[in-house]
Amino acid sequence: MTIKKNHIISTVFSVTGLLIVSKLLGFVKQMVTAAAFGTTIETDLISLSQGLIGNIQYLLVESVLSALVAVYLHTAQQGEDAARRFSFDLWKALTVITAGVVLLVELCAPWLARLIAPSYPAEQLTVLSGYLRLLAPVLLLLVWIAVFSSLLRANKRFIPAEMLSTHQSIFVIALTVSLSARLGVRVLILVFFAYNLWNAGYTAILSRPYWTLSRGDPFRNPAVRQMLHMMLPLLAGHSLVYVNQMVDKALVSSLGNGAVTALDYAAVLGNLVGTFIVTFASMLFAYTTAHIASGDAESAARLTTRTTVVLLVAFVPVSLLTCLCAEDIVTIIYARGAFDAESVRVCAQALRGYALMFVPMIFQEVYSRFLYGYRDARRPMINSSVSVVCNIALSVALCPRLGVLGVAVATSVASALCGVLNLLSARRQHPVLLHTLPWLAVGSAACGVTAWLCTARLAGSSPLVRFILTALLGIAAYALAAAPLLLRLWRQLRRKPE
Repeated sequence: MTIKKNHIISTVFSVTGLLIVSKLLGFVKQMVTAAAFGTTIETDLISLSQGLIGNIQYLLVESVLSALVAVYLHTAQQGEDAARRFSFDLWKALTVITAGVVLLVELCAPWLARLIAPSYPAEQLTVLSGYLRLLAPVLLLLVWIAVFSSLLRANKRFIPAEMLSTHQSIFVIALTVSLSARLGVRVLILVFFAYNLWNAGYTAILSRPYWTLSRGDPFRNPAVRQMLHMMLPLLAGHSLVYVNQMVDKALVSSLGNGAVTALDYAAVLGNLVGTFIVTFASMLFAYTTAHIASGDAESAARLTTRTTVVLLVAFVPVSLLTCLCAEDIVTIIYARGAFDAESVRVCAQALRGYALMFVPMIFQEVYSRFLYGYRDARRPMINSSVSVVCNIALSVALCPRLGVLGVAVATSVASALCGVLNLLSARRQHPVLLHTLPWLAVGSAACGVTAWLCTARLAGSSPLVRFILTALLGIAAYALAAAPLLLRLWRQLRRKPE
């Protein structure tokens, strides 16, 4: 038990370090591509084509990631051979299904081009249609990567799976620097193929112990049918998310030039925090599902609750500081060249709205995976659908009054609703969570007051200096005020089981 606890803690720290490196490389990647290609109609066409393929990938891949771990670990209870056969049969089944999706994209490319860029002239639509047909086969690689990386996560090998975005950044930087002069913007097409081909081979080799070659119809495997049945509500839920995003973009586009871009830039910053939460929730998923599959429901619930508390303690001050220091954060990262003071103001408004989502996202992500561990995809899908409807209604109501802030706040409120519904769907008592709330409230008050005073007193300082001092002093005040809770958590992490 002690070894297992130490393994979880060391894995969390290793993945955290890797995520930090990956995000830093991601910023370098964006800087390199921006310097090499700027913003032109050619980059727009490639971005639109990759974006559509990415949207289809998200629907397929997120459904695979959410369902495979639960079904695989339950199948593993029947023996390693059954789990290995399931893995390869699933790979075959998803290859057939994805090949059908690729064929649809190839046949419908002109119509899809008009759908995503209705204002473009015929010549540009023809180019966009060609890019869609060229990139569509990459969906096969992306689904293979999802299967193999899910197998690695199910077997608690998180580091290789988290290396995928690092590989992407390295490929983009290296090939852009070396080939952009010769190939121009089309090097981005080559890069898209190259890093996905590499990642498919990389994950296939590392996951080789967890799958075995087998013949026969994969759709006859009961575990594969169960997996596909579990994926259907997940696909429906993720599809609604994209409807919501389309509505948000349509609303924001009416606010004036640059509003959509400002919202996107704020979403990128918000996703930096969201990535950590989603990654830690995915790591927890493997351990929790292993407990559930072995019949130890109590350990699964206890691990889920304690992980939720740790994430709350970590991200409550992040949410507060992001709200209070939004303009400084946006200024430090984006305020260069054509990104003027008005752009900073609008982007900071959206970032404040998204920052309210960090804490609810913990409940949304952790408890949806807790339900997936019981192979229950229906209730998370229903909860997600209810929250999406709420999001759309609030966006329509708040956008005319609050602008981009209203759209971002609507997203955060919907996330909170989904988190509460997932928590209730877990159908468990949560006294540990209730006991932490007073300390979190005291710590939040100390952090908020300290940060507000710092921003007021340091109004004449540079944004970078003001943000660093505000963040350091705010976190210090939070730690002092919530010290009893932090010390108790620290003792629990170090305690040796009896």
